Parts: sequence; structure tokens; C-alpha cells
Amino acid sequence: MVLKKIFLKVKFINKIWRRIHYPKIKFHGNVSYTDCELGDYCSFGNNTHLHNVSIQQFSYIGPNSRINNTEIGKFCSISEGVKIGLGTHPIEHISTSPVFYSINNQLPLMFSHKPLFEEYKTTKIDNDVWIGANVVLLDGIHIGNGAIIAAGAVVTKNVPDYAIVGGVPAKIIRYRFDEETRQLLIDSKWWEKDIKWLKRNLNLFQGTEGFKKGIRVNNNEDD
Repeated sequence: MVLKKIFLKVKFINKIWRRIHYPKIKFHGNVSYTDCELGDYCSFGNNTHLHNVSIQQFSYIGPNSRINNTEIGKFCSISEGVKIGLGTHPIEHISTSPVFYSINNQLPLMFSHKPLFEEYKTTKIDNDVWIGANVVLLDGIHIGNGAIIAAGAVVTKNVPDYAIVGGVPAKIIRYRFDEETRQLLIDSKWWEKDIKWLKRNLNLFQGTEGFKKGIRVNNNEDD
């Protein structure tokens, strides 16, 4: 009973601390984060664990996700059960067991007193990326702007801008738009616009033709 009261008190204090330090972020249930940079207007689902993650504005991560050593851009939609940056093992070594190469391995004994293999690499996710449920991203890959990763995919290599990928291992299914449109979207860098601009130009985001015309008009006005 005493332990339960202490647990509830700590949980309450943690909730208040978050409200003070992150007033523009939604935390749903139990969310842990260490060495992270969290942008405004983000949301994190229950039982999500983040370590060494930077995430920019208007991106969300669904429940039961575990993400390490990752840079996440703006307007990203990351579903539940997503795993990123879990580390890798050396397939070229005689043994893949971390007892032979890691000083931070899960075992109670280590044979080496210095790291002999790079277990973790930074994963980069650009802007407006949609990642489906239960996706696994291997360490060190780059997901381009506007890409979509189908649920259950295991992504082992870089994904180009606006590509739709799926499968195990993930392969390109198709691109969302033609090459000209993809380049226009990349050049526009609309995700860097401020909130006022995005609200004012909401109608541009309902289709490519309207966006093409509208962005050109906006660019001319800026000139």
C-alpha cells in the first residue's frame, strides 16, 4: 500500500513537471525519454520509450514504440509498435554475440574491455513521413521527405523522397507523385513555413494541382 502511494505520487509529480516544461506537447500515459529534444505540438503514445532522439514540430509517435539515436523532422506520423535504432550485430565476425565486442552488452560478463564494433548509428527521418504500425528501421538509414512505409515493413536501406515502400525487406512499391511534382514539393520546403502561412494556405494541401498553382503565386508574392 505504501509503495503504491509513492508510485502514484511520483507519477503525479512527473505529470506536473511535463506540463510545466512541455506545455505544447501531449504525453499519453507512460512515456520515457532520455537525452531527447522534443519540439512543440508533438504527441507521444503510451508505453513509448525514446533515447537520444530529436523530434521537430507537429510529429507524433504512437503507443508501444521504441526509438533510439534518431533525428525526426516535422509533420511525421509514426504509428504504434514502431522500432528504430535497436542496434545491430557484426555478421562478419565469427560470433554475433555482444560478449565478444560490446562493453554495454546484456550479459553479466564481457570478454573485451573496449568496443570492437559500432553497434549504433544515427537514423534520420526527414519531414512529412508516414510510418505504419510495427515497422522496424535498421540503424543508420535515411528516410526521405514525404515517404510512406507500409505496416510491418523491415527497412534495411535508405528510402527516397516520396517513395512508398513495404515488405520484408522493404522495397519500393511506387512513388506518390511524378518526378516534377516531387521536386516542386522538395524545393517548396513547405514544412518550414510558419503556422500563420500554413493556416492561410490550408486549401493548397488538398491536391497537387492546387498546390502547384498556389505555391507559385506565393513565391511570386514573396519576390
